[in-house]
Amino acid sequence: MMFTRRLLDLESRLDSRNLDWYVDNLDNPVMDYWQVERPGRLVRDAETGAPVADRITIAEFLRRTGVAELVENSAGITAVQAAVINPWGFVGFQFGEGLLIDLQYYRPVREAVVLDGEEVKLPSYYAPALAERTWRGGTTSHVHLDEGTGHWRVGTDVNEWRGTFTGRDGIHSLTDLRDHEHQLAVLRRALRHNASILNRHFAKSGRDLWASTGPSPASLLGAAHLCGPYGVLAYLENGQSRSDEAGTSITAYLDAFADVELTPDDLGAS
Repeated sequence: MMFTRRLLDLESRLDSRNLDWYVDNLDNPVMDYWQVERPGRLVRDAETGAPVADRITIAEFLRRTGVAELVENSAGITAVQAAVINPWGFVGFQFGEGLLIDLQYYRPVREAVVLDGEEVKLPSYYAPALAERTWRGGTTSHVHLDEGTGHWRVGTDVNEWRGTFTGRDGIHSLTDLRDHEHQLAVLRRALRHNASILNRHFAKSGRDLWASTGPSPASLLGAAHLCGPYGVLAYLENGQSRSDEAGTSITAYLDAFADVELTPDDLGAS
């Protein structure tokens, strides 16, 4: 199976190999999924800040992820998968604000806040590292020092997409981002970005992504897509296993891509 097909099947939670199962269970409660106010706006427990889930039908899953109309209009499975918005506001291949900022597709909105007694404007975008308890009592944003950048910013509990798109690769809006062809351009840049970080690490021992021992290139890049390249390195170096917001572990993705072929050509031109 192609790397992009396996990845989109996993990230969208609509497995193209099991379409008959989705049709058969359209009105049957067969899936545990998170409650949303609307696609991309998670419902949280007021006391704990944790996401709230329940048992739903496939039809309700399609509504919660914002693709019911596409399915009703007989859009192809790939178009539907690419348009999925999960409860945390990630899109399609599970692209979020942070990655698109790094890859220069997106500029976050800047919010006026009071910091040390002075009003300043700070970038505002999704903050995955903040603990769930941050979002108790209906809180959806929090001013904090970002350990990754060393700068203060406003962290949000979901990807709100209130900033502006730069137009790179023809992506000018969230609607553009939900298009499969546009997402492939982003994915190739993301794969190259992750591969370069992994290769800098492997170069210390005279190897690269394509000549590493252990997990295959597809497994490493699949896992990096889930938890970031530094999450992969933490796992390789000390066995630290990370998971995403939905509880999917890095080891699950290493296993899921073990039988997938990937070559440098799959990453596209630099």
